[in-house]
Amino acid sequence: MIFKASNHSDAALFPREDQINRGAAVRLLPHANSLSRRREPEQKSYWLAVASAEHVRIGRQHGFMQVNHGKRAPLQRIKPGDGIVYYSPSVKMGERDGFQSFTAIGFVREGEPYLGEMGCGKAYRKDVDWLDAPEQPLRPLLGWLDFTQDKNWGYKLRFGLVEFGQSDFEFLEEILMSELEVVKQRRLQA
Repeated sequence: MIFKASNHSDAALFPREDQINRGAAVRLLPHANSLSRRREPEQKSYWLAVASAEHVRIGRQHGFMQVNHGKRAPLQRIKPGDGIVYYSPSVKMGERDGFQSFTAIGFVREGEPYLGEMGCGKAYRKDVDWLDAPEQPLRPLLGWLDFTQDKNWGYKLRFGLVEFGQSDFEFLEEILMSELEVVKQRRLQA
């Protein structure tokens, strides 16, 4: 192997003391740790919550959400501006009526979780700006949503609140705000 000498001299790379321009401005690079101090805009997250249609309808009517029977911890993961979709496996809690529909979609408002009154005590809630959208059965959408591509997609929902993909959220938002067949045709053509 043969190495050829560079056309550049070391003098150009490392100037002598008498060749340095003393009045020149020097741009310093930021220290590696200073980058972590800069506040980045928070990314929006999307969530799929599970509750009976009856409970979701009450939340929509009054502009709030609650999950996991009113526990605070899951609500603390949700930030203002995050998108929320509710899936209701049944109309009434504990029944197996095969309802399986998306029952609400909206965006979380500013504010921390707060205690609200329920018939059986108190529960933590967050305020939500709900979109005026009709309920949509899940079955016609099974092949269209990323989260249902996994054979055991329903198993994830047992936690009551799971992160949801942005594409699924936007697809549901589009469907709930217009006709299902129109949206499907538009997506197939894209």
